[in-house]
Amino acid sequence: MDKRIKGGGLFGIIQRSIRFAKHLLTRSYPHSEGRQHDIESSAPSTTPIPEEHLQSPDDSVESHLRCIVLSDTDNTLAPVKNTLGYAALLNDRGELTDDMNGVVIFHTGDLVDKKSPDPSVVDFWREARRQAEMKGGRVKIIVGNHEQEVWRKIAAGKKIGLGKDHLESLKKFIESLDLFYLERGILFIHGYPTLEFLRTLQHYGEVTENNLNQFNSDHYKKAFKSPEAMQLYAYTRDNKQRNYLLYDVKDAAQYYKKHGKSIDMLFKALKIEIVIHGHRPQRSGTQIDYEFRKWLPNVRMIGNDTMVRRKGLGATVVRSCADGKTDILFINTKNKSKKQRKIVSEYLAANQSEFLAEIQ
Repeated sequence: MDKRIKGGGLFGIIQRSIRFAKHLLTRSYPHSEGRQHDIESSAPSTTPIPEEHLQSPDDSVESHLRCIVLSDTDNTLAPVKNTLGYAALLNDRGELTDDMNGVVIFHTGDLVDKKSPDPSVVDFWREARRQAEMKGGRVKIIVGNHEQEVWRKIAAGKKIGLGKDHLESLKKFIESLDLFYLERGILFIHGYPTLEFLRTLQHYGEVTENNLNQFNSDHYKKAFKSPEAMQLYAYTRDNKQRNYLLYDVKDAAQYYKKHGKSIDMLFKALKIEIVIHGHRPQRSGTQIDYEFRKWLPNVRMIGNDTMVRRKGLGATVVRSCADGKTDILFINTKNKSKKQRKIVSEYLAANQSEFLAEIQ
């Protein structure tokens, strides 16, 4: 087995990854003549990408987005079921309710544990995805660093306490996940988007004119076939490497302090107004809102890792209207109440006619 699959921090691996990334991006989407080739030093374009290339290609999306976002449930199902039940999306039999028309359930990664992933957790999410589709809803799962690490272990031939069938099933499940998802100005992602990631998305959109979510199938999912390409998308503690997502959360503030102006411009050009991510545990048990606002004034970044595994309840609920206005509310143990639960169920209700006045 090729040792590069292990994704270590050796200097040689890093250099090969950078060279491969440059080659891949340049070959697929060469920069226009006169554009600087040093991506790190060049200024981002402020030309907005047309709206049709930013929205979901899913024809089933209604005039407004209604979704609940879970993060970092780490190999547990009880807090997932508890939260979905609180939002009136899961019945007493443990099944998704029939009133799922247009509702999206997001999970922004780390749904399994990187050391001992539980196949029953994957089975639950597979079944939830199937039930949601049957009942007019959707389940979208974003890959987390735990899933990526599990995949690398399986690819390297490690058993991680599972039999052959479970290993193969888990590997395929991880390969089906997206790196990110962008809909109606909201970016759903596990970690912190970097300058490189946003510039790549902008360049991809400008050159291909594809919906930006198609980057997942065009590049990210194909990267599983190449250790060098996969290294580009893997989380890293080495911020000198041009990876797309920051892994070392201790450096996130410093990173955005340094690159905030350029990143903020790119968010604006990509028409990203909200970022909902996990990965960074909030020991308070509540979401962190407007994260890094000092350096990213044009984007509302929400840290959604409420340590739900320990707290037992936690999610972000979004209701976005066709006119672009968006309502957000949080589910956590600090605001748990009958009144809050009623509001949550109203936000996610299939019949929104009586509530539209609140967001217009």
